[in-house]
Amino acid sequence: MKHAKTFLLVAAALIAACTFIYIYIEYLAERTAQRSAVSQVFENYRDTIPSTDTTTQNILLIGDSMAYSLMFRVQNYCNYNHHNLNVVTWVSATTETYAMSDTLEYFVNLYKPTYILFVIGANEMFVRNAMDRVDFVDRIIPQTHGIPTIWIGPPNWKEDTGINNMLMKKFGPRQFFLSKYLHFTRIKGDAVHPDRPAGTMWMDSIASWIKTKSFFPIRLEKPVDENPIHVDFVKLVVKDR
Repeated sequence: MKHAKTFLLVAAALIAACTFIYIYIEYLAERTAQRSAVSQVFENYRDTIPSTDTTTQNILLIGDSMAYSLMFRVQNYCNYNHHNLNVVTWVSATTETYAMSDTLEYFVNLYKPTYILFVIGANEMFVRNAMDRVDFVDRIIPQTHGIPTIWIGPPNWKEDTGINNMLMKKFGPRQFFLSKYLHFTRIKGDAVHPDRPAGTMWMDSIASWIKTKSFFPIRLEKPVDENPIHVDFVKLVVKDR
């Protein structure tokens, strides 16, 4: 009788162990299939070339003072391609100042853009721990309300300490435009801001990249007209704390 009970206990334990192993193997197989499916979707998404949106866009160009350097050529593109443009330049702005305010959301609600060009990083070129600023970026993103947004990096005049790497790692090469390797001429007496010809070259490069390499291609045929003399824009200034 004692041996029979022992046999039954051992048999039950073996059955339980085999059942556990079978369930675990099935679980691993299912998880592997799920991961493979997710990976495939991710790869397909990254490999897919989006079709160009040919509709009229309501573009919001916003960011730090570098938005001013771009806005004349952006207006030129909008005039030529029948888009609408609103411009906001926030002098000395950073990812932190935008993250700690509702400025972007305010202008998104005001202008109702369908496309955002966000220029940032010039005032963070030499910050320490630039990678930590991804937390500020994460606070900015919800303010776009899912509107297609192109992030444009600073026109480097010296090597930065990581702000470009942070933005590239966050958004990748199809949503972040890396400006640092372009050759810029600067405003006379200003070693930082691109002059008008450099601003034209900069936007021409951005437009070509948007059309051919970005996640959000729109109609941006290169204008044959000269840049406009004047562009209406909102100028903000960071106040001392």
